[in-house]
Amino acid sequence: MRRHLMVFLGAVGLVLAIVGCGTEDQLEGAQVEWITIPEGEFLMGCGDETLWCGGFNELYGGLPPHEVHISSFMMTKTEITQYQFWEVTGAQPSSHPRCGDCPVENMEHHYHDAKAFCEAIGGRLPTEAEWEYAAKANTTTVFPCGDDLACLEEIAWHAVDFDTIGAMRHPQPVAQKQPNAFGLYDMIGNLQEWTQDCSHDDFTGAPTDGSAWMEEDGGNCTRHVFKGSTYNSTFDETPETLWMAQASGRYWDAVDTRGLADGFRCARDL
Repeated sequence: MRRHLMVFLGAVGLVLAIVGCGTEDQLEGAQVEWITIPEGEFLMGCGDETLWCGGFNELYGGLPPHEVHISSFMMTKTEITQYQFWEVTGAQPSSHPRCGDCPVENMEHHYHDAKAFCEAIGGRLPTEAEWEYAAKANTTTVFPCGDDLACLEEIAWHAVDFDTIGAMRHPQPVAQKQPNAFGLYDMIGNLQEWTQDCSHDDFTGAPTDGSAWMEEDGGNCTRHVFKGSTYNSTFDETPETLWMAQASGRYWDAVDTRGLADGFRCARDL
C-alpha cells in the first residue's frame, strides 16, 4: 500500500504524519537525531596538513585553502537511513539489500530528493563549509581521526585496497564505527554525501562565512559538491587514493545522477 506524507506547520514547528502504511513494505530503524555543532573557525580546502593537493583535489577545486567562520548549527548524527527516508516519503529507492539502518542511496531524483527530504524534516542540506568543519571537528591532523592511516579503520567503512573491493559490495549500518569529537558518525566512509554548494573551478572568491557557494557566484548548479568517501573507496599508502579520506577532499556530480554510493545527511539552523 502506498504511503502518503502530510506536513503540518504550527506553533510547535514541523509535524509529520504518515498515513496509508502497508505492513508488507515496512522497515525498522532509528529515528533522526540532531547534534549541535559549535561555532568556530577552520582552514577549509587543501592545506598544510593535507597529504596530497594534486590530482583530484586540484581537479575538483580544493585550492586555495582559506579561513572560514562557522556559526553554530545542527547536523544529523548519521547519514539518512533507508528507514528514515521510507518513514517520511514512503519510498525505498536503495539498490542495496533492504536494511533499515543502512544509509539510503540511489534516490530517483537524487540531489533533489535529498534536498526535499531535509526540508520535510525542518532542515536543509549542509553547506560544503559546514560539512568540512563538522568532519574535522577542530582537528588539524591529516585525517579527522589522526595522522596515521590505520586510524581510518576506527571511523570509516571502506575497501582496504583494490583486492578487497569485492568484499565491500554495499553500505553498512550507520553508527557502527567510532564518532568524531562532535558526535557525528560516518563522516568518512560508508556513503559520500551531497552538500548545497554548486561546483566551482577552485576556491578563488569562496565565501568565508560558511554559506553555500551557488550559481550566482559563478558556479555550475547542474552539479553539486559531494564530501566524504564511500564503502568502496580504497585507502592504501599512496596519497592518490586518500584524497576523499581527508575532510578537505571534494568531488561533484550531476544533480540527477543516481548513485549506489551517494547519500546525504541534513543540517538546520539554530
